[in-house]
Amino acid sequence: MTDIGKLAAFICARNTGDQQCGYVGSTLEDVMHDLSDGMEEASLVLYEGECITGAIILDIYDVGGGQKDIEVWGPYHSAHPEEELRLLFNYVSETAKAGAIRYIHLFISGDNTPLMEYAARYQAEKVNTHYHYSIATASAPDSSRHMHPGLSVLPVTEPASRWTGQILDLHHQQFQGAILTPKEITAEIEDSSNSEYDVHAVLNEGRFTGYIIVRRNARTGTLHLEYLCIGPEERSRGIGRQLIAFLAEKYKGLGYSSISLVVSEENTAAIRFYDKNGFNRDRVMKHILVGGGMF
Repeated sequence: MTDIGKLAAFICARNTGDQQCGYVGSTLEDVMHDLSDGMEEASLVLYEGECITGAIILDIYDVGGGQKDIEVWGPYHSAHPEEELRLLFNYVSETAKAGAIRYIHLFISGDNTPLMEYAARYQAEKVNTHYHYSIATASAPDSSRHMHPGLSVLPVTEPASRWTGQILDLHHQQFQGAILTPKEITAEIEDSSNSEYDVHAVLNEGRFTGYIIVRRNARTGTLHLEYLCIGPEERSRGIGRQLIAFLAEKYKGLGYSSISLVVSEENTAAIRFYDKNGFNRDRVMKHILVGGGMF
């Protein structure tokens, strides 16, 4: 059985700077938490003696219609990258063939040349760029100065809430194929007392205007902004900036020191918004989408 502490330390030592790959936690404690939550079961770990020399973690999840996707952490290698990468990628391929896998998602730093070159051996259906942004809650806009009096943000903690259906409809319209599906959003609302996710409805003069979904990471003091969505008819009115101010003030008071998020290169409006509103662009990752057959 894999020693989760050793595996987490191996991943943390390699998932830094230009070698970053996969949406892995930023601290040792964070990685251990995710591995302990069942992710270790879908891993392959390579050894020389008692030393770990390579590892890959697979997050396999349902996408509907009897199909599944795989999100990959890694692969991480050490002394013999060619041999280790061959074994680790073979493991992904075999896992995909054994199940009804639709897509394999690889997330690799654009500067991670060895891994980018190896991944290029597989037939990518799409390669997209993801920009990672963050802002300190102390540096975000002041909500007392920017919050419009007619704007309100309400927590949604019951699936039967009058706002749940409108949130799910808008989510489906704006984020088709999103990793967080309407079914999963409903489940997080239903389990709101135990969930790390918070779902909010945004109202303007009492009318439903949009929604916010955040994921709290108390281990790192980071608030992950998963979705901030305003209905098309309400955009370009400064509401997004007001909502960032609201989040910063609310969660700073709960001990969160930063807000982080990921934006696809295709979402040019969001990129302009975060560039203009004080967010730091921390890194650039390539999202490589490979069909379940891999070849």
